[in-house]
Amino acid sequence: MKISACMIVKNEEKVIARCIESYRGAVDEIIVVDTGSTDQTVAIAQALGAKVFHFAWIDDFAAAKNFAIAKAKGDWIVFLDADEYFAGGTGGNLRTYLENLDKAYGAVACRMINIDETSGKIINEIVHVRIFKNDKELRYLNPIHEALHYSRKGGKLQAHLADRRKLLIYHTGYSKDINQDKAHRNLKLLLRQVDGDTVAKPEYYYYIADTYFTLSQWDKVITYVRLFRDCGAKLTNLNVRLHNILIDAMMNLHYPVGEVMEEVEIAIGKFPRHPLFYFYKAKFLYDDQRYDAAFLELRRALQLHENYEDIEVNPLAVNLGNLHSMMGVISEFRSDSGEAVEYYIKTLQIDKYDATAFDRLLRLIRPQPLEEIIGFLNALFDVEKEADLDFLATNLVNHPLPKVLAYYTSLREKKYPKEDYVVLQMLVANGYYDKAFAALLDCYGRDKDERLALVSATAAALSGNGGYVAQATKQLPSAYARILKAYHGDIMLFSEEDKPAFLSMVRTFFLWADDTAKEKLLRLADQFPDDMTAPLGSLFIMEGYYQDGLNYYNYAVQRSVEAGILVHPALYYNQGYCLNRLNSPIAASEAFIKAYEAGYRVNDIYEFLRWNVDKLNASSSVRAKANEVLRDRAESKHAERYERKPSKTYK
Repeated sequence: MKISACMIVKNEEKVIARCIESYRGAVDEIIVVDTGSTDQTVAIAQALGAKVFHFAWIDDFAAAKNFAIAKAKGDWIVFLDADEYFAGGTGGNLRTYLENLDKAYGAVACRMINIDETSGKIINEIVHVRIFKNDKELRYLNPIHEALHYSRKGGKLQAHLADRRKLLIYHTGYSKDINQDKAHRNLKLLLRQVDGDTVAKPEYYYYIADTYFTLSQWDKVITYVRLFRDCGAKLTNLNVRLHNILIDAMMNLHYPVGEVMEEVEIAIGKFPRHPLFYFYKAKFLYDDQRYDAAFLELRRALQLHENYEDIEVNPLAVNLGNLHSMMGVISEFRSDSGEAVEYYIKTLQIDKYDATAFDRLLRLIRPQPLEEIIGFLNALFDVEKEADLDFLATNLVNHPLPKVLAYYTSLREKKYPKEDYVVLQMLVANGYYDKAFAALLDCYGRDKDERLALVSATAAALSGNGGYVAQATKQLPSAYARILKAYHGDIMLFSEEDKPAFLSMVRTFFLWADDTAKEKLLRLADQFPDDMTAPLGSLFIMEGYYQDGLNYYNYAVQRSVEAGILVHPALYYNQGYCLNRLNSPIAASEAFIKAYEAGYRVNDIYEFLRWNVDKLNASSSVRAKANEVLRDRAESKHAERYERKPSKTYK
């Protein structure tokens, strides 16, 4: 048995060697048909032992591929594109696999994983026929999105689905840096196939829709998806993709949630074993703050994904990080920090530069000893890589871990020294104000970066150096100047315009200052014309300082009661939220009940009540009241599925 490897190419010098090397030892000849390369593609192919033929490009992929097949002498043909290659050495299994294949099969379908080479992320997984018998009745059809066609009358090509452990293909042709160029090229070819509302082949409607999807032209995606549907045609393994791009286009165009959910339910009905649409459903439930229901759908999507073996394209891989992150957030809300940590770790294992997951993870593990935190991070990141050290140093400035920040900043400076703001922030975080202040002011004067103004003001305030304060008040924006003067004793009435700078400084003080300095700055809140209690409480919740947030919301409630005005239901709710995060189920339940009685009706209150009521004594009066609220919820109009106001759209 002889095997011929074929490919058509144009300017593929960056990838052709990788493709050929992935199967070179298992095939008897390599046929490369060049359609007009101007780089080193041909030379590389010849150096690797390929027979190179030239074909004048006529805007017809099928014609070029059939020309290559005509040159092949083997019994079997392996036809990969240059940006495809057999993964993990599986190309070496080709000969053994084909020799053991049942004679009834005329082709082999392989699982193909599409990878964005720029980011390293998996885009999706699909099945394609890339190996077939050299049969004169078997040729490619269609100028664009060409497909194998078996022309023998009454004959049917039987394809065997290869075990991924034996044959697996990676494809990098959908990487973001090249995908747009391909889309523009393909669109021109596809539109030539369309004449008014008539197409030579109905599947072109789908391919046009998919190309417009790549180009983010959402309205045209919907138009061509519907044209394809009207034809009643089916696709071999892209029917899921059809629903996928339609739903995404509708969301990008802010269609009403109910309409998008109808499409999701239609897709689930057609593909009940496909994971993607359960993920969509989970995301809507999550956005609607129906967390338990969302968690169930996320878990179902994950289980289906892990066991998925269908030939339909599976694009869930690109959303796996988001999926695990949502499960982590819900676990946090349920007060299950251990489970949340596991989900955030999985998120970072998929995308270690996910800053949101990193921040949530750090807030959970920051009470641990510094040595354990560093060991933990070293297990997730490669401290020999510049990008990893950049990420760690840049994101650790957002956490009250100055010594951990110093450790990774020092590592970075030893291995990859660079001039940026991280080193200056690290010095301020660790109390080295004299080493940082002059450089901070100089950089701010040059770049006018708001972050530098904030760190400069923080350094001046914490240093206790009157000279630094004088310099800062002259050079920094007026809001920081007024805050610094007030911090050092001047009587000052702040304005609304000073609020963002004040809140930013509070946040930075909670990262780097001691308790005395924090309290001194917080006392300045009384110098604002409006009550700052709620904004400060919200800031503390966002940063994970739940006891501080609770203190401020308690004070806000007390002030309302003492003033004889109605307590806003959101104040009670935020009390309950902080108490929930502090694992105080009785007090949390009491606060949530007060929020409900005051008129709070957002879905999340019922989730938090349910989680806390399960921790209460069965005979507790608080439990009885909480159960009454939950029963009222179940019986009310608010229990309708995917509850939304009529004007609500997906954003």
